[in-house]
Amino acid sequence: MRQKIKKVFFYSFWLLRFSILTTFFLAITIPLRFSKKFKDLWIISERPNEARDNGYWLYKWVLENEPGINVRYVLSRDSSDYNKMPHKELLIQPNSAKHYVYYILSSFAVSTHMHGACPGKSFCIPFLPFMRRKKNVFLQHGITKDAVKFRGGLDAIIAVSEEEKELIERTNKNYKGKVYLGGFCRYDQLEDTSKNEKQKIILVMPTFRKWLRDIGRLKDADGMFKETEYFKRWNSIFNNKKVSDLLKKHNMRMIFFPHSEMQKLTHNFSTNDPNIKIGKPGEFDIQSLLKQSSILLTDYSSVLFDYIYMEKPVIYYQFDKQDFFTKHYTSSGKPYPFGDIFENEGDFIDELIKTVERKCTMKKKYKEEASSFYKYRDRKNCERVYTIIKGLK
Repeated sequence: MRQKIKKVFFYSFWLLRFSILTTFFLAITIPLRFSKKFKDLWIISERPNEARDNGYWLYKWVLENEPGINVRYVLSRDSSDYNKMPHKELLIQPNSAKHYVYYILSSFAVSTHMHGACPGKSFCIPFLPFMRRKKNVFLQHGITKDAVKFRGGLDAIIAVSEEEKELIERTNKNYKGKVYLGGFCRYDQLEDTSKNEKQKIILVMPTFRKWLRDIGRLKDADGMFKETEYFKRWNSIFNNKKVSDLLKKHNMRMIFFPHSEMQKLTHNFSTNDPNIKIGKPGEFDIQSLLKQSSILLTDYSSVLFDYIYMEKPVIYYQFDKQDFFTKHYTSSGKPYPFGDIFENEGDFIDELIKTVERKCTMKKKYKEEASSFYKYRDRKNCERVYTIIKGLK
């Protein structure tokens, strides 16, 4: 109960602050609406401290191929991605006065998260009628595989397959005709580099749980987290003798790097095996890990689709399936694709051993399924997405 009250106060304060600032900047930007400086302005973003996903690759493509486009990117100066960014004069500090002004005056707001280009995220929706008319584009940061309800106010959603498009439109009737098959911009740079690794990598990347992500704010967060099935199940894997023997025998290493929402609690996991690495928050670039690793162990994470795109094996450990599909998402009704699903640790580890002994290759039936899933594999996703957005005018 105390956790819920704190959450209500937190978001109430956030909404009040955002409302006051937005009202102020709406007023002072009225004269600027006629300025050429803000004509046809694009504002692109991911998370405030990231430039490595579909937003970054679209931004980079636009700068290199359409230099006439008036574009800005939202990124914190404290981001580990800041130094790699070209044209730093085009970067906007998140939640700054400039961020409010440029968002209000933008014609295209493009993000990997729903309304992510806005300083207040989805709190912007009631204020949209008072801003410069803009096209809000949701690039997505993962393929939609479950029956997820999307927030309102979006003009375009980018999908990668006919199956995904159909699922989004079936679950969200208000977006029928607004889901476009453009492909993920990051896929233009996605290629398997695992053969270059001296020590093959088994990547462990489970997703978050809505009912667990707020534990980190509580006083006894670590104690509470260690009592969860999520912790007990994954920590048991890192201390399983069969896993240690497998890594040693085949000169492999295992990296645990869960969803960003869970990373604040990863310090609770432990192992004595030098071949198992528990990743710290922000320690790795996800795209690099996906490319460098040879096997993916996950539960419900949509990173599986990036992996399958490279035709590498995925094994699912879904020990809390009933809770996940009642407390987190509603299932699409279809089993997770392209890999075997396990609820028992012993069976899960046995399949991992078989996959390693199969030289880390996909089973034939899953490889055939994956080959027909993606609409495009031509490395022209950035160009296609750019054309879709321009066509929304």
